[in-house]
Amino acid sequence: MNQINPDQILSSEEIKAAKDAFEAYDKMGYGTLEVEELQKILEEFGHKPSKEELQQMIIQVDVKNKGFIDFEDFKRAIAIYKIIEEDNEEDDTLDAFVAMGGNADKSGTVDATKLIQIIKSDFKMTIDIERLINEMDRDKSGQISYQEFKNLLSD
Repeated sequence: MNQINPDQILSSEEIKAAKDAFEAYDKMGYGTLEVEELQKILEEFGHKPSKEELQQMIIQVDVKNKGFIDFEDFKRAIAIYKIIEEDNEEDDTLDAFVAMGGNADKSGTVDATKLIQIIKSDFKMTIDIERLINEMDRDKSGQISYQEFKNLLSD
């Protein structure tokens, strides 16, 4: 993961927000932050990395174990966390797909009728789930593939 190019992973808005946060925490203007501040900054952005995730980021960005990071290291840490979050989201989606009847290798399908029932009855949601499923079920089979399921959850 050390070969990550944060400029390819982060949007220009995310880079600007990272720069603003970095500068706000770099009170002395040295161009560095203590690695311990990384967690505080992430939490300010609404992220709550686990100890393991935080440790993984620190290992990746503070490779010389200096105890501080510069802005490029900071951007890399943010990019690493973004990748970790996306992986966690993918895992959650796959877990839900499997719980609904799909397979862990992303094969199989989920019955659209069962999905509608669960969303309306168990979760008591009032969204127009029939319309959403109809839009996602491109082949109109009444069976939702993993990709269709993932698209449904991301909309």
